[in-house]
Amino acid sequence: MKNKIDKEQLIEARLNNLRELTNEAMDYRYLMQDQLAEAISTGNKNKLEEILKLVDIDRVFRYLDKDNDLDNLEAFKMHLMTVNTYARIAAKNGGVLPLYLHLIFERFSMIIKDTNSLDYLVDYIYFEIFREYCYSVVYFSTSNYSSVMKEIVIYITDNLTSELTLTNIASIYGMHPVHLARKFKQETGNTFIGYVNQQRVYLAKYYFHLGEHQLSEVANLAGFNSHSYFTKVFKKITGKTPTKYLKEIPVNEKE
Repeated sequence: MKNKIDKEQLIEARLNNLRELTNEAMDYRYLMQDQLAEAISTGNKNKLEEILKLVDIDRVFRYLDKDNDLDNLEAFKMHLMTVNTYARIAAKNGGVLPLYLHLIFERFSMIIKDTNSLDYLVDYIYFEIFREYCYSVVYFSTSNYSSVMKEIVIYITDNLTSELTLTNIASIYGMHPVHLARKFKQETGNTFIGYVNQQRVYLAKYYFHLGEHQLSEVANLAGFNSHSYFTKVFKKITGKTPTKYLKEIPVNEKE
């Protein structure tokens, strides 16, 4: 009789362990991460926004408190670095070229490291990390490009701060400029100059957060020959002038 009870207790203990493992596998945080990673890697902005609406920040902090003894700010910073890493991997799986992944990753790493306001990180950075990587897949993924278009966008990336014109690129790849313009728009969903400008704005945003250069220097470093044109393009793409963007960077982040 005792052996039977011991056996039943053993089976029940094993079942309890299995339930605990199952609960861990279905953990809210990891479910969110898996779903968010899928939305990023597929460039599905609508799905991403639906999932972000389900994210409970209070619940995130409860998990962080359970996992370590650090204060909320440091714990959240560590969590954001993890988020930054796996979101980058998801975007890489979505076909985004290394330069853009590096620029996004480094910019958010600087923000996370240097910002000492928990509210700022929660309100302006946490969700933005997911969105930025997802948008990079939407606009810069090469997964569905033809072999020649992949070569062209890689060339653009490698020569982003040099003079890039449709005519020059067409000449390099033995194509008529009109044909290249049509093919570029068809495959990337953007015009040639629009694509180049988006990349240059990414680079400019990185330099702004680096905090080592004046505004006019950043325009030049990002490949813009005209300060006024840089301002016009930056505002069109980000919705803010470079000056306004700089002012919204937390003071302690820039120091």
